[in-house]
Amino acid sequence: MRLSILKYLAVATALLSLACNQKEKTLVSDGPMSQKKYLGYVDTRVGTAVSIADITVTEVEEPMGYVSPIVGNPSALTHWTPQTARWTDRVITVPVPYWYDQEKIQGFRGTRYPNGAVVGDWGPMSIMPMTGDVIIDADARASKFSHDSEVAKPHYYSVKLDDYDIKTEFTAASKTAFFQFTFPESKSSSVVFDGVYVPGYYKVIPERNEIEGYTVIAGHFKNHFVAKFDKKFETYNVDLLPNVVDQNLVPDGFKAKYYNNDKFEGEPAVVVNHSKLNYNWLKEPAEGVNADFFSVEYTAALVARHTGEHTFELTTKDGTRMYMDDEMVIDQWMYRATGTNTFKVNLTKGQQYKLRIEYYDGSSTTEMHLRCAEPVEPNPQLGPQMALKGADGNAVFVTFATKDQEKVKMKVGTSLIDIEQARANMDEEFPNFDFTKAVEKGADVWEKELNMIQVEGSEEDKAIFYTALTKCFVNPRNLNENGRYFSPFDYQVHEGGQMYTDLSLWDTFRSLHPLWVIVKPEETTDVINGMLNAYEEGGWIPKWPNPWYRSIMMGTHGDAVIADAYVKGIRGFDTELAFKAMLKNATEKGNRGFSGRVGIEYFNDIGYVPTDIFGFYGEPVARTLEFSYDDYCIAQMAKALGKDEYYDDFMERSKRYINVLDEETGLVRGKKLNGEWLPPFDKSISVWAQGTDHDTEVYYKNHTLLVPHDIPGLSNFMGGDDKLIEYLDDFFEQDMYYVGDEFSMHAPYMYNSVGAPWRTQRVVRDMLAKYFFNDVGGLPGNDDCGQVSSWYVFGAMGFYPALPGTPVYEICSPIFNKAQINVGNGKVFTVVAKNNSKENAYIQSATLNGEPYNSSQLHHDAIIQGGELIFEMGPEPNMKWGLVR
Repeated sequence: MRLSILKYLAVATALLSLACNQKEKTLVSDGPMSQKKYLGYVDTRVGTAVSIADITVTEVEEPMGYVSPIVGNPSALTHWTPQTARWTDRVITVPVPYWYDQEKIQGFRGTRYPNGAVVGDWGPMSIMPMTGDVIIDADARASKFSHDSEVAKPHYYSVKLDDYDIKTEFTAASKTAFFQFTFPESKSSSVVFDGVYVPGYYKVIPERNEIEGYTVIAGHFKNHFVAKFDKKFETYNVDLLPNVVDQNLVPDGFKAKYYNNDKFEGEPAVVVNHSKLNYNWLKEPAEGVNADFFSVEYTAALVARHTGEHTFELTTKDGTRMYMDDEMVIDQWMYRATGTNTFKVNLTKGQQYKLRIEYYDGSSTTEMHLRCAEPVEPNPQLGPQMALKGADGNAVFVTFATKDQEKVKMKVGTSLIDIEQARANMDEEFPNFDFTKAVEKGADVWEKELNMIQVEGSEEDKAIFYTALTKCFVNPRNLNENGRYFSPFDYQVHEGGQMYTDLSLWDTFRSLHPLWVIVKPEETTDVINGMLNAYEEGGWIPKWPNPWYRSIMMGTHGDAVIADAYVKGIRGFDTELAFKAMLKNATEKGNRGFSGRVGIEYFNDIGYVPTDIFGFYGEPVARTLEFSYDDYCIAQMAKALGKDEYYDDFMERSKRYINVLDEETGLVRGKKLNGEWLPPFDKSISVWAQGTDHDTEVYYKNHTLLVPHDIPGLSNFMGGDDKLIEYLDDFFEQDMYYVGDEFSMHAPYMYNSVGAPWRTQRVVRDMLAKYFFNDVGGLPGNDDCGQVSSWYVFGAMGFYPALPGTPVYEICSPIFNKAQINVGNGKVFTVVAKNNSKENAYIQSATLNGEPYNSSQLHHDAIIQGGELIFEMGPEPNMKWGLVR
């Protein structure tokens, strides 16, 4: 019997490997196009290393994707990924879970990090299998691994943990992960759970082979989980938390000096006393203190109650330093460096020690927890006893003996609602312990996603394309749990309705959401309804929810997403409510922790955002440009709704970008409240204008093009179309374009608007070849929830939504011989490039549904109605084609 089981497992493993690596193969027809297998082309590690391309990038950025090998359904509540680091000190400090250049795996993270972005990972948890003595600390327990042992697909990941000789495989649905660990022979095989950055609550239920618990997210809601094994536990334990440092150790409490800036500048705005540091602040930490970008110094006199080694734990967000007797013992002075830092020190009973904690807050919520484990002999039975009752701890673990090559399976359900919902999610998504079927189920989900667009071309190009397409569907994150959702905006559970978060709207309005309009129109409606629910529950359309309002980035580009969807025929949402919310963005200052359009009162009064009021972090010039564009989108929505008076008003407002264009330099330029210009190329204009003088010039040149809604107006400012063409030619020839910089992503397509579409064809084709590769360094910049990937997807197909808010696309040069898009209702839109090759990059002529076509624009209706756009390609530009607008 044992031999037959081993044979069965060997066959199953072989079939699983085949399913993960098999490339294109036609399957049974499902809809208007015969379904094919594309998962074999996908490697989710693409973008996890620094770009291999020669990229123009300033000193304040880094050309890499900031993505991880994510596993889980599209828009999953929780994705899962290997964790090589809790955070990494790179050019920008970010809590990206996985970095290709790191040599060890610390665990496998249930993550809500927005893939490719530079924000926070909210409510993560980590799981680590091991043998031998249990090690809680993530760095200490980390195991070496080889990339050769990895399989990284959107539905399946596998790796060998070399230090423990454990093969780990997992798949995941929307709310549940399914692990299969292959252990060596060991008397002590374990699985450890922790909250990555914060402690958690854990309870072991041995009679059900379960662990349940939660971590607290910013003190306002919880990430609940239930883990169920197919093997009984022999032992279990909770690594209990130290006590909070309170008046028992600091009799006089903590004196807190709060500053309304993040640099301790000037006099304190507020001075108060805290009896302990054990707080979560959603907004301001004290009356009179800013909700964001404040700094604080806590001082206290600690009197030791025991002699011996004390272990301190300090949990914070953003930058923190801790001193004891003026000696720095913790140095974590980094933006968004969420985590728990520890240090150990020998103290003497009765002796007094000076404590000082410095902290600065960036944006969003704030945490401050200081705990201390005193040198008191612990009760070895307390951990296991508390594990059965349920207790707060740094981690929980279960242990069992394993035979050689024994497979232990484990499912982990998650929920934002409660533990019972987490269990229900687990039971619904993976009702049994059949791992092979679970992997096949995940593969089916992703094959259907990838089959929405079928392309014909080289194998290398298809690998780049389908890996990019995969990244387009990871976020935004759907919070719906069986007809209910927990709202991060009012902290209530709502019946029915929709809620999405991790929308990188500042980035994704440009091409990710327009892609969804074409291939996911129904879910686009759901996303917009989720945005409107956030408006009703929190007062505003979110502009970068992660998961609640974040006061980051410029503009309120939910306006663009809604307008673009509506003018392209997306319905099923309350348009009057949406328009009301859009008007609020354009007319009112933000409140309740939402920054809105920072400087809107000045924009509406004097026509721009002044640099001496909102400099550096305030991005005043970019705000002026983006507010103008958002107002253009509001105007398009008003026109579509028949609100002519609003249309006229907001079209006038959309011209205000001209107020920050300087005739002397021919570029954008910061302007003070009194109308005085900043010096040319003044670095104080923005944090992104720092670095070398060349970096600063690149910033100015890119930002000057941020007028997608009025290219004729920009052309007129520069002296005519020929001058704008000259500007663009120099811009690209001097290698000033950074494809990862969203400000100018539309720039290659601007040639279409000024009578030189052949230049768009050449530039886009060159960029696709220069910057994107089937390689771990194959992404040219932060993917930002699929924005860079969607930029590639559109360009590779031959058209791009250069002006969201209007139902037109700009045509470029497709790299594929054929691309078919399932646009729904049994219809397919096909782009064919005849005589296509790397050399034949120029459109010679075109037909649309058999009729001659001489426009460099493509209307949305032509796509949605289905049909065929055929290009004849050649090696030389046809300067007469595409001049019709």
